[in-house]
Amino acid sequence: MFFIPLQLLKEKLRGIFIFFLLTISLSELHFSQSQGEMIFKNTCQACHSIGKGRLVGPDLLNVQDRRNESWLIKFIKSSQSVIKNGDADAVALFNEFNKTIMPDQNLSDADIKDVLNYIRQQSAGGLIADVSKPVSLSSGLTLDEARDNEFTIGRKLFSGEQKLTNGGPACISCHNVVNDELISGGLLAIDLTTAFTRLGTPGVHSVISNSPFPVMNSVYNNKSVTSDEAFYLTAFLKNADFVSSIQDPAIPQQRFLYAGIIGGAVLFALYGGIWWNRKRKSVNHSIYKRQLKSI
Repeated sequence: MFFIPLQLLKEKLRGIFIFFLLTISLSELHFSQSQGEMIFKNTCQACHSIGKGRLVGPDLLNVQDRRNESWLIKFIKSSQSVIKNGDADAVALFNEFNKTIMPDQNLSDADIKDVLNYIRQQSAGGLIADVSKPVSLSSGLTLDEARDNEFTIGRKLFSGEQKLTNGGPACISCHNVVNDELISGGLLAIDLTTAFTRLGTPGVHSVISNSPFPVMNSVYNNKSVTSDEAFYLTAFLKNADFVSSIQDPAIPQQRFLYAGIIGGAVLFALYGGIWWNRKRKSVNHSIYKRQLKSI
């Protein structure tokens, strides 16, 4: 019978135990990194980059060196709560980014720490999403080359005159843009007339392509805007912002009012004609008159 010396057996068992602990630790570390990356890409990337410049919100490169972890956790969970409490840094940040409201995030402290770890790793090494890449159509046409044809297609998509490919609702149902070619839009969400002034090209295109806002996410769930549609909508909003100073916001409302007045007059005339030609006597009135004469 073959016997393993006791000391050698202990060494082997110790080695197996250490290997087992390392495997678990690495697995947990990998999960944490993957979890942070997943949350960042699904929740944060539409508004923030890491080392590629500002989008809707600030560039998060080395954000851990600018703010402490507890502040970041509170701000990410509810930025408006921190701002309303008078935090100077939060108020300054809010004003710097044109008072664009960051949605509250339903994330646990552990989730946020995973995201911060991911940002820290990316800040030290690789970089995220190349936002410097020009916004363009699948044909290669860039946003700077967009002209009336592209603006018109974007306006039709915005107003619902042209349906979105995947069946999503028209932007005008929730948003308004002051433009002589549009009627007034919805009031559920922010006015987009000067969206480009506030957010710039990367910010506007990023929000349309991959919205960070919970309401938009739920509305466009499985009905995402295509890349070309995002281009056309971005082109329209860019042009709408550019020409906003010479638009008359009363024109669409006046057209709607006049159309209502004219339509009402036509209906009154139609129903008035029908009422004028109504039968004024009973069906049997002639029979009744003959019977009276015969008496």
